[in-house]
Amino acid sequence: MIGTNHLALMAGSELICLELAHYFRSLGHRVTLFANVASDPMAGMFKSRLGLEIVTDPQAIAPFSYDVVYLQHHVAGLFDYRLDSASRERTAFVFGKLGRRTFMESGGWRFDRLLADAYFANSVETARRLKELEVTAPVSVFYNAAPSAYFRQPPETARKLGRITVITNHLDPALATALDQLSPDIEVERVGLQFRQRLVSPELIGRSDLVISIGKTIPYALAARVPVYVYDHFGGPGYLTADNFALTARFNFTGRCCERRLGPGELAREITAGYAAADAFARALGDSVLERYRLEPYLDAMLSVPPSQNAERAEKLARDPMIAQERLLAADLREHWRNAQNQQRQGRRFRHSVRRWLDAGRRWTRHTARKGLHKLRKLPQSFSA
Repeated sequence: MIGTNHLALMAGSELICLELAHYFRSLGHRVTLFANVASDPMAGMFKSRLGLEIVTDPQAIAPFSYDVVYLQHHVAGLFDYRLDSASRERTAFVFGKLGRRTFMESGGWRFDRLLADAYFANSVETARRLKELEVTAPVSVFYNAAPSAYFRQPPETARKLGRITVITNHLDPALATALDQLSPDIEVERVGLQFRQRLVSPELIGRSDLVISIGKTIPYALAARVPVYVYDHFGGPGYLTADNFALTARFNFTGRCCERRLGPGELAREITAGYAAADAFARALGDSVLERYRLEPYLDAMLSVPPSQNAERAEKLARDPMIAQERLLAADLREHWRNAQNQQRQGRRFRHSVRRWLDAGRRWTRHTARKGLHKLRKLPQSFSA
């Protein structure tokens, strides 16, 4: 069972769930997906690619009936943990932690502590924060790793910068201007919420001479040996090099390692001037470094997490006084996101109604104009005095 808060946009946490579900299905496991909010394009992606419908009712989920449960975004408090005839004796609970700054992503809460058999952190910094909270379950870093399909051998000769792929849901305005300055000479493909949402694929990354992005996209490019420019709404270090790689990776390639910001002209010049060195770095990355970013070994490890006794868990949950309060937090988070989704849908319906009204107005105007022209043609053709 895979549980998360939202499966809607094509973004980092959603893609993690898609890659987990795809790999587990490929091994023959039955997979259940839960999300508080589910909508296209991601809901359609799970349906078309994996034949999976997303469950949005927490009452339809019985966590103790699964062999392995992966949870992220504090949805653990939504479920019923009472034992019944469908309960397994043991279940392995794995909590995915994708950040450390917000309640939805942070760790160390009571449900975590009473349920977790393991934590999977997306970065070294996230893992460090979990250890500071003195969680007792083992913490592993999975580095936002990429499926094996992305991995390629490096090209034998140096590339030339002819095609840039920009992947972002929150494009920095200065970077947008810099890309406009570069686009007359360099082909720029823009992927993301502001442009066109599409699933990042090995083919998309493989045909790129440069990838500009942050976060989860970066291991895709590293695996394909494509040069990377780390920059977005947090700023960023720019090209990955031997000097900044370790620090940038520690912060999950988000750009938060330095939050350096440049103007459009500076960005455009740096992208062109630094490309050759960045290409050489990407082609020279050692296999020992890149294997850190291969996803499948981490998912195999997840399936091998030793499970704990569900009866003991149920007893601890029932008597812990903080559990009721955390349930309220989880329910409030769910309500907030579902209300936001409803408002978004109402906004879309309103915009659709406005478009229909405007289209009808245009049709009426054209019809009226044609009628007027028809009457005009019946008038005498000479208006001379």
